[in-house]
Amino acid sequence: MKSIAIVTDSEKRSLQANSAAETVRHNILEVFSGSVTVKNYYIDKFKDFTRIDEDLVLVMIVNRIIKVKKHVSNTNNIIVAKRTFLKSGIRQLFKIPEDSDVLVVNDDMETILESVSSLYQIGIKHVNLIPYKKGENYHHLIYALSPGEPHLVPQYIPKQYDLGGRVVDIPTMLMIIRKLDLNEKRIHQNLYSYYQKIFSSNRSESDNYSQLMTRTEQLDNLLDLSTDGMLLTDKNGEILVCNRRFKEIFEIKDNVVGKIIHHIIHEIDLRKYYQGDYSDDLVTFKNKSLKLEKKNITHYNKKERLYFKFQEVTYIKKLEQDLSRKLREKGQIAKYSFDDIVYSSSRIRKAIDKSKKIATTDLTVLITGESGTGKEVLAQAIHNDSLRKTQPFIAINGAAIPENLLESELFGYTEGSFTGALKGGKKGLFERANNGTIFLDEIGDMPIHLQSKLLRVLQERQITPLGSDRIIDIDVRIIAATHKNPMDMIANGNFRKDLFYRLNVFPIELPPLRKRKEDIMLLFRHFTRNSFKFTDSFMEKSVSYPWPGNIRELSNIAIYISTIAESDTITADMLPEYIQNHQDELESLNKSSSNIISEKSEIDVTMKILKVIKILNEIEKTAGRKHLLEIINEEDKLLTESKLRRILDNLKKSELIFSRKGRSGNYLTEKGILFIRQNS
Repeated sequence: MKSIAIVTDSEKRSLQANSAAETVRHNILEVFSGSVTVKNYYIDKFKDFTRIDEDLVLVMIVNRIIKVKKHVSNTNNIIVAKRTFLKSGIRQLFKIPEDSDVLVVNDDMETILESVSSLYQIGIKHVNLIPYKKGENYHHLIYALSPGEPHLVPQYIPKQYDLGGRVVDIPTMLMIIRKLDLNEKRIHQNLYSYYQKIFSSNRSESDNYSQLMTRTEQLDNLLDLSTDGMLLTDKNGEILVCNRRFKEIFEIKDNVVGKIIHHIIHEIDLRKYYQGDYSDDLVTFKNKSLKLEKKNITHYNKKERLYFKFQEVTYIKKLEQDLSRKLREKGQIAKYSFDDIVYSSSRIRKAIDKSKKIATTDLTVLITGESGTGKEVLAQAIHNDSLRKTQPFIAINGAAIPENLLESELFGYTEGSFTGALKGGKKGLFERANNGTIFLDEIGDMPIHLQSKLLRVLQERQITPLGSDRIIDIDVRIIAATHKNPMDMIANGNFRKDLFYRLNVFPIELPPLRKRKEDIMLLFRHFTRNSFKFTDSFMEKSVSYPWPGNIRELSNIAIYISTIAESDTITADMLPEYIQNHQDELESLNKSSSNIISEKSEIDVTMKILKVIKILNEIEKTAGRKHLLEIINEEDKLLTESKLRRILDNLKKSELIFSRKGRSGNYLTEKGILFIRQNS
C-alpha cells in the first residue's frame, strides 16, 4: 500500500473543522481509500530530526517546499496540491449583483491571492474580487467571502459567504495516480464521482479526463455485454484487456490483466495460435467445446497485439434454438390487414391505395420510413391482400440477428458445415417462406457480403445453403424495409446499388407521425380503445410534440396513460414530463438558434451543413471543415471556407454542434438533432 504525507503549517489550525489538513485528507481518502495510507505533518512541529519517508509528500503552497525539503528523504516526491472549490459552495456567488466589490478573506496574502486566481479561473468574473489586507477599513463593502475561514471576515460586513475549505483539484489527483502508479478502475470511478462535485481550475485537462473516463466506461460496458469471450494480449501473451464473458468461460475470478495467458489456461495450447490468424478452430476446456477465432492486430504505434474470441458451441446451438422459438412464437402468419391501419391522413391513404394495387402482383416492394411508422404492419397487409395470403409470412430483422448467424438463418445449412451446426442441417427462412412472402426488415443493416447473395435470390429465385453445392429453387414474394435513406447508404458504400434497384421495383414511403398530425388523436383513441375523453390541452400538447418514435412511441404512451388514469378524462398533465416540456424547449431552441441564419439562401446552406454532419457522424467519418467543404461543393459552389467557418462558429454558439480535439471534426448535439427534425 502506498503512503502519502500531507504537510500544513500548524497543528493548532488543523483542529478547525474546515482546515486545509482535514479537507485535503478527506479528499485523498475519498478517491484512494483502500490503496493509500495518509499521515499529517505540521511545519510548526518540525524538529531537526523529523523525517518524512512517505511515497508522496503534498504541500499546499509553493514556498513551503523550502521548509519541507530538508526533512524529506526524496525531494522528487514533493508536489504542490493545487486546490479549487466545491460547486455547492460556488453557486451562491452568482446571486451577487454584477460589478459588486467582494472582499476575499483568508489567513495570509498568498492563500488569498491563490483563492482570487482560482475563482477567476472557474468563471467568477461578474464581480470585483478584492484581496483582504489586515488592518484596513472595509466598512464601505457589503459583500465578503472566505474559503473555509469565516471567523476571519470583519464582522461589520453585512453579507458574508463561506465557500467551504478548498479541495484538491483534478490535475493534482491525476498526478498522484501517475506518481504512485495507482491506475486502478475503482480509483478512476471514485475520481470521476469526485470530479462531478468540484470546479476545476484546469478545465481542459479535467474535461479531457472526463471524456476519457466516459469513453472507457462505455467500452467496458460494450465488452461486458458481449456473449463472446474476448481477450487482447501483447505478442508474448501478456493480457491487456479481457471481458467478463472470457472470465466466465474459463472460470477465472481474479484480475488477470498483466498476466501471461498460457500460464493461466493450461488446458489449451494457446501459444501455437500466437502466429497467424485462425477462424472457427474447435478447442476444449473442461468439457466445454469452444469455437476459437484469433487475429493479429497492429496498433497505431506499431506494437503488435493478439485478439482472441471464444464462443461456446452449446451457446451457438442455444442461440439458434431461441431464434427458432421466437420465430414460432411470432408466427409465420400475417396478423394485420389494411382494415387494421388507423388513419385519416391523405398521405397514408395514398400509400394504402398504392399498396392495394400492388398486393395482388408478385412485384418486390421496398418500404421506407422512420422506425415506428408501421412498415411491418403494411407488409403484412400487402401479404393478406395477395394471392399468397394462405401461405407463410416470415419476417426477419437484419439488425436484430447476430451477423454470424444471419447467413445461415436466411439460406440454411447442411450438417457439419460449421462448428455447432445442428445434426441433419437446417432449412433457411427463404426455403421456409416458399410460396409465401418474406419480409426483410432493416435491409440497410445487412452486411455487404450477404447483399450479393440476396441479389442472386432476387435475380434467379434460387438459394444455396451453407456447406452445400445444391441449388434450391424457391418461389417467394420479397418485401423489404429500411428506416435509412437508401441513396445515402449507396453513397457511403454501405449498400449495393444493383441490389437497391432490384428491391426498389415498387417503392412505398411511410411518413413520420409528425407529418400526419391529423392521425395523432385517432391513434390515441384507437390504442386506448375509445375509453377516455381527451381535454383540449392534452390534444394541443400531443399534436405539437414531434413523436420521434412515431406510432410505436405513441402506443406506449397510450398504454401508460390507460394504466395511470383514475377517471375517464385524460388531461395534459398525464403525459410524460418530457412531452409536457417539449414546447418550452422548442421555443427556447428556436430563440437560441435565431442568430444562426437570416437569409433564405443561408438557411438552406446551414441546414445542408447540419445534415451532412449528421450523415458523417452516423457512418463514423470525419466531419471536419475540409471534408464538409468538399462534400457540399460537389453539387455547386455554395460555400467559401470563410463562410463555412462562420456558420460552424454560429452553430457551436447555439449548441447545435460541438468539436472534439484533433482531427475528429464536428458532431451534432441532441439539440442539433432536434433542430434538424423540427426544420425538415
